[in-house]
Amino acid sequence: MANEVAQVQKIINSDKMQKHFEEILQDNAAGFLSGLSTVVALNPDLAKTNMNDLTNAAMRAAILDLSVLPDLGEAYVIPYGKRAKVDGKWVTKDVKAQFQLGYRGIIKLVQNTGRVGRLGGSVVYEANKPHYNYVFDEFTMENENYDPYVDGESPVAGYLAFYYLDGERIVKYWPIQRVINHAMKFSQTYKGPDHKDRYGKTPQTPWYTDFDAMAIKTVMKDLLKFAPKTTKVAQAIAEDDKNEREARDVTPETEEITPEEQNVEPEIIDNQPAEKSDNPFSGVDTGDAPNPFAEKNEALEDVK
Repeated sequence: MANEVAQVQKIINSDKMQKHFEEILQDNAAGFLSGLSTVVALNPDLAKTNMNDLTNAAMRAAILDLSVLPDLGEAYVIPYGKRAKVDGKWVTKDVKAQFQLGYRGIIKLVQNTGRVGRLGGSVVYEANKPHYNYVFDEFTMENENYDPYVDGESPVAGYLAFYYLDGERIVKYWPIQRVINHAMKFSQTYKGPDHKDRYGKTPQTPWYTDFDAMAIKTVMKDLLKFAPKTTKVAQAIAEDDKNEREARDVTPETEEITPEEQNVEPEIIDNQPAEKSDNPFSGVDTGDAPNPFAEKNEALEDVK
């Protein structure tokens, strides 16, 4: 695994790669490649993807001017793979890199348009004493001043997102059970809060490792359905929805496995498509690195 990471980082940091992305991203190329190299180091399973998939996923964030560094929470490059038995051992097969928006990325995109005021989201606790009327979509809290870091812990009641428009605060609230039901229905990787994998462990997928952030993002996207926004923002959110719902579809059939091949389990490896083209990295001695940008990619054009 360490050798795979080093090999991919060598390609990313090569002069040929630097020159290529300077033509696309100009002054932002160095930051883009540095961030991509860091992401691969933090998540070594990304080294199992091909360079086409990896750079294509990361470029979606670059086009939106979002960072893929996990700590910033703006966007993520997540490896999806398939677990299969090969010669009696479980291994990860057919790893693909996929772009995913973070809720802080949505905030940045929307607020940069200048069409709404402050946009944000939060966990709502039972100690807030929330009241929600589903019919009229009305939400109030008796105790808005509750602070879990000062007043002690309280069970989560739900999640809200809000923005200001012409001095008015627009709020969307989902009870926690609605969030759970939504995730189970629309996410291919979430099977409920108590689900364990075949090893008896909690899956390392975004809905399990970062449930609060995923919940806030989900409520925020619902809030923004009727909010003023640009086509660029709307398309970015729509693509994120599509990626999440089709997470498992990026894993093709596993090849060359033993008769135990029925024991195949698609999964996201860690939390946190391009057309074929000529290879511009033929001078890099670490192997092929297909150029995902030799021809226009419709998925990238959509979010410009």
